[in-house]
This record gives sequence, structure tokens and C-alpha cells, in this order.
Amino acid sequence: MTTAQKISQEAIYRERTPGSHEAFKRAGEVMPGVAKGAYYYAPYPVTIERAEGCHLYDVDSNEYVDFANHHTTQILGHNHPAVVQAVARQLEQGIAVAAPMGIETALADELCRRVDSLEMVRFCNSGTEATLHAIRLAREYTGRHLIAKFEGGYHGSHDAVEISTSPDPAKAGPADRPVPVASAGGMPPNATDNVVILPFDDEAAVEAIVAEKSDELAAVILDPKTGVIPQRLDFVKAVREITARHSVLLILDEIVGFRASPGGVQTQCGILPDLSTYGKIVGGGFPAGAFGGRRELMSLLDPTQGKARVFQSGSFSAHPVTMAAGLAMLDVLTPDVYTRLDRLTDRLVNGLEDVFARTGTAATVAASGSTFSIYFTEGPVRTYRAVAAADKGPVAAVYLGLLNRGYYLSNGLAMNCLSAAMDETHIDGLVEAVAGTLEEI
Repeated sequence: MTTAQKISQEAIYRERTPGSHEAFKRAGEVMPGVAKGAYYYAPYPVTIERAEGCHLYDVDSNEYVDFANHHTTQILGHNHPAVVQAVARQLEQGIAVAAPMGIETALADELCRRVDSLEMVRFCNSGTEATLHAIRLAREYTGRHLIAKFEGGYHGSHDAVEISTSPDPAKAGPADRPVPVASAGGMPPNATDNVVILPFDDEAAVEAIVAEKSDELAAVILDPKTGVIPQRLDFVKAVREITARHSVLLILDEIVGFRASPGGVQTQCGILPDLSTYGKIVGGGFPAGAFGGRRELMSLLDPTQGKARVFQSGSFSAHPVTMAAGLAMLDVLTPDVYTRLDRLTDRLVNGLEDVFARTGTAATVAASGSTFSIYFTEGPVRTYRAVAAADKGPVAAVYLGLLNRGYYLSNGLAMNCLSAAMDETHIDGLVEAVAGTLEEI
């Protein structure tokens, strides 16, 4: 891809989106760049006016088929009637009352029904909070302080886990013995001291590192990277076996993976993690997080028998409107919905692979759990190092080219997803849009 080809896509984009450009400039006067970091891409993001089903409409009246779905959250699409009606009912009953309203119990019941490993659940406001509290529980329960996570795994924005999320491979050590690398500014210099890094897709290396550190490890936290760096189910099962063998707790991060099946990735694998963390779809489109697991671990949060050993609260934790939206979304997510999403995902993967072959493009699509990522490299992609080695050059032009054709993906072309509001025409349309963009650039 040449600079001129990228500029051509950008020129078309600018011509289509003058209202978004003005909105971006106004926002920059009162916010540092954008409302949040994930919203930015060059030259500026589109500003969305409304959403319905699988479509977005921007302030310039452009229409997009939404394959981002708010960072995988909107699995039913936008404004699903069941969710809208549940929210409306809850708004009439009360928005936030500083007391339980019962709807949080109903959602906890549903999560425990779906997931065999969940004996008890607590709610919070984000996936970040969920992993933060799960790690605190593991440390308090075991009396150990080290946490092991996987290179390239993302578990939210707190110092315990924002390590080696996207490190420079030149600074990250050997592939089978990665070293921890801080991923964010403002972290204390000793933030990496409490984290051990594991490689994806390498059972022998995981076994060796966990065995060596087992006496110090409170837990291994694993994000199976659904649709981003999809892990073999056998590998996920092996990690459970390794942690159990060495008496180390396993925290399974299902924040994205819960869209893979009615019980998440752990149900697909047939494993029982000690703790699990949730976000995204469990809030029905509202800010939400949850963590849960074995009763003996979760009981450390119980204040009814004296002071809890681990305190967790928050002004908006278990917010009744969020709970109502989440319960409504899960009620609609029947096994048939997951089966249909998987079928559409297979259609998309086959179509994209055909496009890459037809256009002579060195690219691969990684997909699982109705989530997919496009990488400009020969596949398969199973490790962070493989993602880091992919060609980033075409990404910006392809992304803008797809926007210009009316398709809205995640701006790095990773962690895109389908929604239940889509059908075959939307899948085939994206395939042709990718083909047209690749041929043009």
C-alpha cells in the first residue's frame, strides 16, 4: 500500500464526514482528544447520531452495517425490543435506590444456571473491576501475591494486569519465557514485580513456568482471546489441568468469551475454573461487570458474619437498570441464537478467505465466538508474537475504505463481531466490501 492510496481513502472519508470532523474538533476543546482512547483513529472518528438493529447512522446521514457492536457488547444488535422494554419497566420502578431491588438476584440466578462453575456471583461496573476484584480474592484466599497472565492478554485498566498487553517483542524476552513489560504510563516501577508472563499456545512452557512459581502464585488469569487470538480448546483445558496439578487458582476471563456459547468458553471446554470474570454482554449494553466462582472463595466477600475479608462495593454496582438490561439480553440468547451466529461466522470466514486468495492478499481471519479479526499475515494466528509480526501497513487504508463503503469495524480490524440482527446479506456485503477495498488499494 502506498501513501497515495491511503490518502485517497482518507480524502473520500473526509468528503463524506464533515459533520463528524466538526464534532471531533468541538469535543477536543473540552476533552483530551476524544471521549475515550478506543474511539480515536486518524484522521478523526465518525460521530454516530443513532443506532438500530445492525445499523449505525452518523451525523452526516451516512449508514453503516455495524461489525464492531460496541466492543462486542451488542450481541443482539442495537435497541432490541426485549432490552428496551425491560429498561423502560425498570426506569418506572426506580433508577438507583441505594438498596437491592431483586433484579440483581434474578440476573445472578441466570448466570449461575448457565455456568456450572458459578456458585455465587457479585456485580460491578466493568470488566476492569471484575478482574481487579477476582485477583484480590485469589490473593487473599491463597496468601500469595504473584499473578500469572498471558502475553497479549487484556484484562482491563489496572496495574495488576495491564502488563505485557502489547509489548515490543524486542523487549519481551524469549517467546517461551516472556518477561513482564508495563503497558501504560503512570504505573509504579515495581508494577511488573508481581506478574509472571506466560505464552499462548505452548503447554510445555506454561507447565514449566507454573511449576517453577507455584509456591508464589495466587492465580493464573487466562483470557482465551475469543476471535482475537483464538486459543485451541485443548490448550485452555491444559491450562486448567496445569493449574490444578500445581494447586494454583485459575481465573478465566470470559468478558468477551461469554458470547461464544450459552455458558461461555469454559462450557465449550468442559472445565471448571475457580473464578470467572464477565462484562460486555452481561449488561445488555450498559456498563457492567461480574465475577463469581466457588462458594468458598466468594464467601470472603460476605459481611453477614462479621467484617468481610475482601470488601467490594461501588455506587453503581448491580445497578438495577443494568441488571434489567442484562437479564433481558440473556433471556433472548438461546442456544439457537448462538448456533445461527456460528453459522454466519463460518460463512464470513469462508468468504474472506476466498477474497484473500482471489486478490493475492497475504492475510488471515481469526474467528471464534462470532468474533473475528483480520491480520495481514499468513495464518494461523495463535500467539501474541504472531499478531505483532503481522503487517500493519494496510490496516488504516482498509479500515477507511470499509467505512467509505458503509461497513463499521473495530479500527484496528481486530475484535470485530456479528450480532443477531444480521443475516446472510450483511455477511456477503462485508465480504464484497473487503474485496472491493483490497482491489482498490
